[in-house]
Amino acid sequence: MALINQQSNLKDRMERQPLIDVLCIFFGIGTWLCVNGLWVELPLLVQHLPEGWALPSYLAVVIQLANLGPVLYTVLNSLFPRAITEVRSIYVVMLVGFVAVILLANFWSVTGVVLGQQHSVALLGLVFFVAAVDCSSRVLYLPFMARLQTIYLPSFFIGEGLSGLIPSIFALIQGVGGNPECRNNTFGNGTMAVIPEPFYSVDIFFYLMSAITFCSFVAFFLLNQNGIVGKGLVKPQNSIPLTITGRRSEERSTSKREPFYESTRWPDEDNDSKAAFLNRDDHINQSARKSRPLTSIEKPVESTRSIGELSYLLIMQTMICGLANGVFPSIQSYSCLPYGNTTFHWAVTLSNMANPGVCFLMFCLPNPNKYSVTVTAMLGLGVSSYVMQTAVLSPNPPMVGTLEGELLLVSSWILLVGLFTYTKVAISSMLRDLGQKGLFWSGAFTQFGSSIGAVATFFIIKYGDVFHSYYPCG
Repeated sequence: MALINQQSNLKDRMERQPLIDVLCIFFGIGTWLCVNGLWVELPLLVQHLPEGWALPSYLAVVIQLANLGPVLYTVLNSLFPRAITEVRSIYVVMLVGFVAVILLANFWSVTGVVLGQQHSVALLGLVFFVAAVDCSSRVLYLPFMARLQTIYLPSFFIGEGLSGLIPSIFALIQGVGGNPECRNNTFGNGTMAVIPEPFYSVDIFFYLMSAITFCSFVAFFLLNQNGIVGKGLVKPQNSIPLTITGRRSEERSTSKREPFYESTRWPDEDNDSKAAFLNRDDHINQSARKSRPLTSIEKPVESTRSIGELSYLLIMQTMICGLANGVFPSIQSYSCLPYGNTTFHWAVTLSNMANPGVCFLMFCLPNPNKYSVTVTAMLGLGVSSYVMQTAVLSPNPPMVGTLEGELLLVSSWILLVGLFTYTKVAISSMLRDLGQKGLFWSGAFTQFGSSIGAVATFFIIKYGDVFHSYYPCG
């Protein structure tokens, strides 16, 4: 039997098609590309839009509301399983995402009056559709990948990681032009802030995002062509293969399709789900995991976690996700802008790179446990206390106007995102021991914490007297 398995694995490696790997990478890039692009573009957007420094809190709430997208798909898929299929739905969400980003490139600066105040109606409205598309990728893209052999799954996750890295690289090249300069106005009775131009405009940045989105669409189209990916599809004649969720794939040969909510649960947000899944998936091909040691979940053992430990992990997940996905993204402008546009730019882009970086690094780290999660969470809370202090004390945070203060702030944001990312992914990996039930509760508490953090921070910023912005030439 061992000889047969070795021959089968050797055959899989010989039949691996590099073109399919490339297509899976581009397909994965389309997962969270646009949402990540919005965050790294904030240093420029807050300078031109009426929400100003409060813009990140508006975006955080809109992105949480956009989770209605996957909910809508789940409901429609359960009611009309034959009409609302994965492939058709992916085509629809990709098309909506592409059109929304094109519209962003043309209308992101359009404002309107809402409740007596000027607001970025075009940006916020289009962000809802962009975020709904990216949120829906959690419940659509991975189940689709079950059609392909598991050796191509790591390529998809590489692409998902690049969905955070590529916008950051574009933003680093773009720059912010520098900090505002105070100059005399044309009337000679005061000063005005002049914002230097970046290397290329916000419009061009969104056009670049739309071009990559189109490449992801083309990759998905090609992944549906049997003439191209035929050798990479799951071959049921050898054995009855398992889908990503562990369900047998013979359902694809029947006319009745199982409703989505009964077959798939996906736990986490942005790039975090890829590390939790890859680090713990017991269906990854032997050749794909040969470079790392076997983890405990890859062995057929039962979870021995107590109710107390599970409650502790879920509470920790709720708290960390509330801070990482809700609170700190909303206050990042207040924390960074007193140090200047350039500091804000570096903090946003480099911390955005820390997320996929930590996810890939976790493949080389020992299996997480309750103690490692606690230590990293406490370290993250320690760093977050300093970051929160800089936001609360805005516009006069510690060491403002000094190079040391700028370096400390940027480093703190990188550490904050890195430590919180490790904690979120580690908890999801540990809850994977419970199978779909564990991942479901991990996802539920993740979304609950993220929503509470985003909404609470939005109201504190808008109606509280806690965070303050300032006019640099006042």
